[in-house]
Amino acid sequence: MGMRGLGVALVLALLGGVGGYAVGVLQRDQPAVIASAAPVPASKPSLPVDPERPFSDYIDYPALEPALDYKRHTLGDPPYAWSYRAPKYWAPTQEYIDEIRWRPAGEPQVGGYSLRVKLISENKTPEQMVAQKLAAVQGGYDDVEVIGRTPHLLSFSYRDPTTNTQRFNTFQWFTIPGESVAKFEMSVVGRDLDRAGLDDLEEQVASSVTKIQ
Repeated sequence: MGMRGLGVALVLALLGGVGGYAVGVLQRDQPAVIASAAPVPASKPSLPVDPERPFSDYIDYPALEPALDYKRHTLGDPPYAWSYRAPKYWAPTQEYIDEIRWRPAGEPQVGGYSLRVKLISENKTPEQMVAQKLAAVQGGYDDVEVIGRTPHLLSFSYRDPTTNTQRFNTFQWFTIPGESVAKFEMSVVGRDLDRAGLDDLEEQVASSVTKIQ
């Protein structure tokens, strides 16, 4: 190889070394990229939506009318006796000790309207009884709607699980004058078409509840 050929080969060798060095520098300066399979966010599954369940029809029975005639009764034995009024021509049913339900004579046992009175001894204030009843109703029934609430009264509607009908219920609690613990409980229950009569029934009975001294 002549001097000219040797010179060309030397130049090519130098250029190759510089090029290789430059490629190496570029490769070191670039951060390493590691391919990874990242999880793909799943679309939010749609929540199941229950279709609205219609209430069943009420029983075929006349609606409760306001302005009934009343008669006074007593519940409990002295010194725990209370006095109250119930519709004059309604019949009583003993449900438990010191607990009576009143309904018109001949009314079906299920699906109509009624009045219930009861002596209680839970050592709770009326306000605590309201909260306890509301929690029990919301935990035990569907479609509960609070209609009215005070420190001594709770009114609500709910779906009856046995008849699938919408029922309207009002509870009220009473204390002995000068005391704070509830001792007497009353409630009225019925259908939507009974609501005017239920309101009047609740007011008439509540205004008559008295502790017998």
